[in-house]
Amino acid sequence: MGVIRTKESLGRSLGFFQTFAIGTGTMIGAGIFILPGIAISSAGSAAILSFLLGGVISMATALSMAELATGMPKAGGSYYFISRAMGAAFGAVIGLGAWLALVFKGSFALIGLADYLFVLIPIPVIITASGVGLLLLFINYRGAKSSGSLQNIIVIFLLLILALFIIKGTMMFDTDKFYPFMPYGYGSVFATTGLIFISYLGITQLAAISEEVKDPSKNLPRALIASVGVVTLIYVGVMVVVSGSLTHDQSLNTLTPLVDVSEMMAGDIGKILIIIGGLLATLSTANAAIMSSSRFPFAMGRDELIPAWFVSIHRKHDTPHNAILITGVVMIILLLLFNVEQLAKLGSTFNIFIFVLINLSVLILRKRSLEEYKPKFRDPFYPYTQIIGITFSLLLLPAMGLLPMVFALVVIVFGLLWYEHYGKGKAFPRYDIFDVLEDNIYPTPLEDSSAIRILVPIANPNHENDLLHLADHLGDEIIGLNVIKVPQQIGLAEARDAFHANRIAVDGALREKFDEFPAILGHERKYIVAFDHDVTNSIVEQAELEDVDFIVIGWHEVDHFHPSVRNISHRVLSSASKNLVALNGHLPDKIRRIVVAYNGKDNSDHGLYLAKRLAKSTGSELHVLRVIHPDHDETSYRSVRDGLEKISEDRSIVDISTHLIENSSTENAIMDYLEKDDVLVIGDSGRRFSFSLIGDLPSVLAKGHEGPVLIIKKHRPLSSGGIRYFIMKRIRMISSYVVRSGRK
Repeated sequence: MGVIRTKESLGRSLGFFQTFAIGTGTMIGAGIFILPGIAISSAGSAAILSFLLGGVISMATALSMAELATGMPKAGGSYYFISRAMGAAFGAVIGLGAWLALVFKGSFALIGLADYLFVLIPIPVIITASGVGLLLLFINYRGAKSSGSLQNIIVIFLLLILALFIIKGTMMFDTDKFYPFMPYGYGSVFATTGLIFISYLGITQLAAISEEVKDPSKNLPRALIASVGVVTLIYVGVMVVVSGSLTHDQSLNTLTPLVDVSEMMAGDIGKILIIIGGLLATLSTANAAIMSSSRFPFAMGRDELIPAWFVSIHRKHDTPHNAILITGVVMIILLLLFNVEQLAKLGSTFNIFIFVLINLSVLILRKRSLEEYKPKFRDPFYPYTQIIGITFSLLLLPAMGLLPMVFALVVIVFGLLWYEHYGKGKAFPRYDIFDVLEDNIYPTPLEDSSAIRILVPIANPNHENDLLHLADHLGDEIIGLNVIKVPQQIGLAEARDAFHANRIAVDGALREKFDEFPAILGHERKYIVAFDHDVTNSIVEQAELEDVDFIVIGWHEVDHFHPSVRNISHRVLSSASKNLVALNGHLPDKIRRIVVAYNGKDNSDHGLYLAKRLAKSTGSELHVLRVIHPDHDETSYRSVRDGLEKISEDRSIVDISTHLIENSSTENAIMDYLEKDDVLVIGDSGRRFSFSLIGDLPSVLAKGHEGPVLIIKKHRPLSSGGIRYFIMKRIRMISSYVVRSGRK
């Protein structure tokens, strides 16, 4: 009997109209039924421009969202896109922020619904809003199908009612009521755009349910663009009618301006129809908010950014019931704490941040290689739409006010702290924003057969023997570098001429040492004499010119009371744009054992790679040591064990012995395992912005181990050292230009 192949798939039940209905229904809600009066009181009739500007920003973002959604049609929408484009830390922040933005909008919609119902039945707003919130929570708890059907019905009636309102209103408004058009200046237009921006949040909710959309490569872009286009036309049309029908004072004194205008148009019939429309619109918004916002905690739980409890699926209804339950409860709590305008501003602030990061994600992913990002729709106006979306969104932020900005800052800080203490090391994706910017999401694998070029800066014949031998064992081409330091008062060309006229004794001894060290058969060698005012600059520059793979350098802790030339080692470590091998101590004449302290990260992988080359060249034993904390969970233990088994199975160069040790102290476990003459190979800390040039654990082991220690440091351009080197290099270029100009 043949092997039965099993394939899993996710049901896709939402077609174009259902997807369009969710986006349109979410945007056409409390925003257009409640905010026109507040908007006119803030900007006068120019509030029309505020809604139009919001539509322009949203259309630009919709094009970006369409590309992202067809490239990565996953549940979680903006959370998923941004986390994959910028790393898990951004995912923690944006997941929480996007969820809160939708929750705020849902609360805002519930209050709007209660205000419209109050016109008919004077029930306290809080009671109505809370009751409807509980009802929608129950509907969504039972499944997306029932809530999706409700959404379609609501949107059909809503579009018909608003179309009648606009058509009838354009026939009767008074153009004199538009004046003064902009009583509070241009700044009021931006401020009002920020206030009403919550109305355009629906496009992020469309992407959040992209896993449930049929033929997403076609239906998602169409639904996104159509939703924003239709909604913007309706918003502008409604604002034109309201501005031309009510005086400025009348707009200030009503929470339901559309009801007042409809009563002017058609009496009680018009009033009843628009109230029905308002109830349907706000109900649609609240329903879609609960339906889509529950996907964010669900997606975060799937990425191990929040506990697995959020990911659990209801056995009967097949819904992420815990995520939906938390969303609905928080939504009801918020409407008890904030008024309508506060909810609008808080939701809009998060919405603006989301729009900025969505557009930025497209700019990043177009320039970086992400294997899963293969969009079937590409924004034809890239990068102009992204620039428009980012620029105008950022211009809105200062107008939001202190409370929303402080609240947003608190959420950002909380998200980063949550990632640092809960998600770091286990959350997906494993990379961060710096890996993305360096295009290092998928590092090029280190091939055992690769030809390695190594630069060895040499300064003292008595101390460089170990470095030259180490480089010879690790590399295939060895480049010796002797830097002649030239005083600032002397030009480099003049120093070179003087050197050739009277060759200094130190360089002669260094050259002899380089010529004499026993090179392995087949290895190429090259000797360079460089003249520079700065030794560190020369080492870094020659490493770039020779395009070496590693710099081998001696390293010792700096004695701050007796500074010496050893500080050069630290400056090279902090500024070199190449991978580094720092040797602490002296190599024995015969290397018997090499021990790699392995943790599975980049520096450790480079250390293992070099250790294998060293073991093959010297015929020594190779041991890979992995320390795990005793409180590990079974998943972590299994992952570490499987990784070590994969390493031990590699027989391409040498036999490898792997050891898994449980110990609460990594330092003690390694020190207990080491023997006196063992060569310890350890990757440096992966921290980018650290005050110490060598991490704490490598430093401690280098001090404590009696034998030699090789510390491997993979180059990271976006680090404190890399950025400092970039700045200093530019300063030196400017200084050199000034000096040359002065000489001329």
